[in-house]
Amino acid sequence: MNSDDRQNHYDEEEDVEETFVDDDDVADVVNYEGEDGMAMDDDEDDDNEDGGERGEVLLEDDSVQGFFAHKEPVFSVDLHPTQQNLVVSGGGDDRAYIWQLDTGEQVAELSQHGDSVSAVRFSSDGSLVATGGMDGKVHVYSVDKREQCATLDGPDEIQFIDWHPKGNVLLAGAQDTSLWMWSLPTGDFMHVFAGHSAPVTCGRFTNSGRNIVSGAEDGSLIVWDPKTAAIVRQFTSQDERFHQGAITSLAIARDDQVILTGSVDATAKLVHVNGSILGSLGNATESVEAVGLCDVLPLAATGSVDGSLSVWDINTMRLRATLRHDDSVTRVLWHEASPMLTSVSMDCSVRTWDARTGECVRVWRGHQAGIMDLALTRDGRTVVTASDDGCCLVFAE
Repeated sequence: MNSDDRQNHYDEEEDVEETFVDDDDVADVVNYEGEDGMAMDDDEDDDNEDGGERGEVLLEDDSVQGFFAHKEPVFSVDLHPTQQNLVVSGGGDDRAYIWQLDTGEQVAELSQHGDSVSAVRFSSDGSLVATGGMDGKVHVYSVDKREQCATLDGPDEIQFIDWHPKGNVLLAGAQDTSLWMWSLPTGDFMHVFAGHSAPVTCGRFTNSGRNIVSGAEDGSLIVWDPKTAAIVRQFTSQDERFHQGAITSLAIARDDQVILTGSVDATAKLVHVNGSILGSLGNATESVEAVGLCDVLPLAATGSVDGSLSVWDINTMRLRATLRHDDSVTRVLWHEASPMLTSVSMDCSVRTWDARTGECVRVWRGHQAGIMDLALTRDGRTVVTASDDGCCLVFAE
């Protein structure tokens, strides 16, 4: 089903969950083969006409809406903090868009980057939106006016962006091992943070905004002072208790005292901002790509390339449950003030879990390729996804 057909599907039949597609509609996607691996000829097709099953592909689609303007994989998606009907997405077509959650209609096409848009994010108060690209540029826009107010240069390929929780200060991490910080909407340069020796893969402001935390491919985790760009605390692979491979992801506890990191070394580490290494969480056989900390219970979640999603008690460092996807887990988000968490995977599914019991309470499908990112409404009832198939989909209870 192409993007136009899919949009018509939403317009005409809102409650449909399954769609049958004929051969002609999927000729470019599906290659029918016989048991011996040879393409079936016309005679064999005729033999199956009375069966009615061969020649049809069942596409399961639980989405209630979608956005299809991207023509390449979509890498990043975010929801407006107060106007939760506004979504921003960016992808491999070098473009970012603002669009409406309920209708899928485009609100604005943001200035084109010279390379893939790797990160998009609304500011904490929702007045601004930023897009970061592999071209090393960050574009910032006024959400209400839909006008560009700054183009920020300095780093090379942007890996992530994050807004200060209490002001219009923007942070970006780059392939060149550095982090950059600017004041908006003026675009005034504030600091460069230098301390990693390999590309910075993840980072963010702490919840209070008093520190910055970043992880890199050299296996280092650094806590920074944003006022001076000085290193407050550093964890490196020189300590055998810490990661011995690249850091892929991080999460920060609500009180900013504990940091959880995931790594290609197949472990997650729990550390305290005072410099203590609290423990190692090892249940995966391949890289840990996604981590999260619950804000109401002492629970952590770690998702791996091996398809496992592990739930941990961080008081005892004991494994509580091993949940499973059928392919790599790419992102995990805990619901706000809730023991529920939602995960997405390269298996094309969205799953919501009750971490207290390990029960999978909901499974949504609709994408035709792996899911790269997700965003949750504050009530946890609606999920927006970004996928390798070039689509953003909306799933709702």
